[in-house]
Amino acid sequence: MNQEIKSEKDKIQEQKYRRGWWFSVAFLLIVVGLILFLTYVRIVDENRDVLVGILGVITGSISSMMSIASGRDPSEVEELKDKLGKANADREALIARLRDAQIQLQLKNDQLGELQTAIIDKLSLFSNQRIIKTKSPDQVVLDSKVEEWLP
Repeated sequence: MNQEIKSEKDKIQEQKYRRGWWFSVAFLLIVVGLILFLTYVRIVDENRDVLVGILGVITGSISSMMSIASGRDPSEVEELKDKLGKANADREALIARLRDAQIQLQLKNDQLGELQTAIIDKLSLFSNQRIIKTKSPDQVVLDSKVEEWLP
């Protein structure tokens, strides 16, 4: 069922593409014919402004017709731009979610460390005593391999 729908859509898309291509080729031929016609016929001064305006509009659309004739459809470009915009929006949303998750993870770790420290302080048999006697840097004994790399 889905294959039939896809094949019908492909056929309709192909027909639409083919019609657009033939129209763009016909349009280009008309424009070229119009240009050749105007090289041999003099424009009357009374209608000059109207004809120049019409010719400007027609020749302005030549680039889009050439792109259609060469196989590039401007609507496809717009569709791709829309898809790219949606993908970028999704990417930004995922980055924001990742950042928020990282913040929450860091907050949880900080709170867990504080809770562990508080529990150890309250439940310790050694309360009010220093469990670790801090040494000065002079009392540290380094491994012989580490001492080789010291200046």
